[in-house]
Amino acid sequence: MDDRYSGERGRPNLGASGPLAYDGAMLSWDYVDSRMRDALNYWIASAGVDGRPHAVPIWGAWLEDVFYFVGTGRKIRNLRANPQAVVHLESGDDVVLIEGRFDEIRRPSRELLQSVDEAFIRKYKTYRPSEHLDGRSKSSFPPEGLFAVFPQLVIAWSGMASDATRWRIPAR
Repeated sequence: MDDRYSGERGRPNLGASGPLAYDGAMLSWDYVDSRMRDALNYWIASAGVDGRPHAVPIWGAWLEDVFYFVGTGRKIRNLRANPQAVVHLESGDDVVLIEGRFDEIRRPSRELLQSVDEAFIRKYKTYRPSEHLDGRSKSSFPPEGLFAVFPQLVIAWSGMASDATRWRIPAR
């Protein structure tokens, strides 16, 4: 089992009103990697300069422990003003929460764009981010660019949080 972050792995404080019984084994990084790679829908939460929160579902790609997405609008304005983001999956049972640093990929390499396109095509069939980034989009709201969230803290559990696991990710 691949657990690149096993040295940074521990139990999270979930803020339970009483003692939380951690009767399950801690999860491996493979759990996070496969759930993030295979998910169709993600939620991203941000806050603007005024502190007002914003959450919205998005499509994305998980590649080499980084979450990539294209976007426009309030979430991007918020993330430009306050580059901390939370990305999480839809499930409250099989949970992956990622807190991290938002970054604009201003000049993505051809290799990165190809990898992102391939990941999107695997999941979403016909959507290629590169086609929307190069001005060919017919959308009235073309995305402003390719963006990434670099994880700093990850919390995951399957079931009722008895196997809840936290990873602290060293900055890249």
